Amino acid sequence: MKKYIISAVVIIAVFGSWQWWKNNAEKKNIPQYVTEKVVRGDVAVSFSVDGKIVYEKWELDFINSGTVDKINVKLGDIVEKGQVLASIDIEKNSSQISQAKSELGASNIDLSRLSKDGVDYEMKKRAYEDAKDKLDKEEDLYDEYVQANGKDSTQSLAQKVKVSSAEADVNNAKYQMQQVEESYKKAQYELAKSSSAYNIALAGADNSNIISPKSDVIVDAINGNVGDIVSQSSNSSSESSAGFLTLINHNNFWFESLVEDTDALKIQKDMLAYVKLDAYPDKKFEARVDFVSLIPEIDANGIPSYKVIITLTNKDDAKLLSDMAGSVELVSKEAKNVLMISNDAVKNVQGKQMVIVKKGDVFSEREIQTGFTNGKRVEIKSGLEQGEEVVITK
Repeated sequence: MKKYIISAVVIIAVFGSWQWWKNNAEKKNIPQYVTEKVVRGDVAVSFSVDGKIVYEKWELDFINSGTVDKINVKLGDIVEKGQVLASIDIEKNSSQISQAKSELGASNIDLSRLSKDGVDYEMKKRAYEDAKDKLDKEEDLYDEYVQANGKDSTQSLAQKVKVSSAEADVNNAKYQMQQVEESYKKAQYELAKSSSAYNIALAGADNSNIISPKSDVIVDAINGNVGDIVSQSSNSSSESSAGFLTLINHNNFWFESLVEDTDALKIQKDMLAYVKLDAYPDKKFEARVDFVSLIPEIDANGIPSYKVIITLTNKDDAKLLSDMAGSVELVSKEAKNVLMISNDAVKNVQGKQMVIVKKGDVFSEREIQTGFTNGKRVEIKSGLEQGEEVVITK
């Protein structure tokens, strides 16, 4: 009896092992899959680069050296074009202006005196005309003596000497008049030189001020105080260096990136873009490419980068600050607001685009028509509705 019980147990164990293997083998033959819903969205071919928000700004410095005499603004002031923002002591410039003005006045007097209406020219001109009149008279007398007594007579020869002397006087008077004309040209040069020196002195007085280059801009930084000594050597035109005053145009900003040459070649003006900022992780700002530099900026390692300026077309009333970091998605082609699914859900069956649709526990094949694809997502033109589930086999 015991022998039969043991045999039954062995048979049951063997049968159970076979059934477990059979069930697992069947499970292995069942295709593995996931499902996803048909959604509405944008299918785009794009690439991203890093960048930051940049505001239009001016770093303003004194052109001349001197002691800061006045600062007429404070942080946050909105200023107008031409407004004097700060000044240095112009005492030195005042003396230069006076001297230049005096020299300019003297040059004007010289020019007036030597002009054709001036006293010097008139005197030389009158002397020249008198010399010509005297020469005419002497020549007339010589002609009379020659006609009356012959050219070899004592009177004719004596008169001929007087004619030669009169001719010399005419030539000398003419030379003196020409000298006045040459002096006039020199006086014109001296006047231009004096005028230039005077204008430079005036400009020096103007350059004693820092003047706003634009209206409706904000004073963002004041890097000095009244009494500070500023020098020309401390002034710099570099965009990265801070000036004595910094002005910001709060109405004009953009997203700026530096890209490699391979990326720069793919970017075109007016290209669609989407800006994402680290400070607003859930927002995406629509934008357009406004400028792609043709000239690179070279970094310390000699690597060239090309500046790209992207204008935000819709900032959704978000507060954007200078130097906010983020990235921009540059879109070369896009299908907006379309039905879409993963590329992997679409199979080509005998020239037809097919998907497997899951509805409850029922699976069915369906032919669809696709449109634009970026290699990951594909536009659905017909054959599926939003919210339907399609199968992606693994």
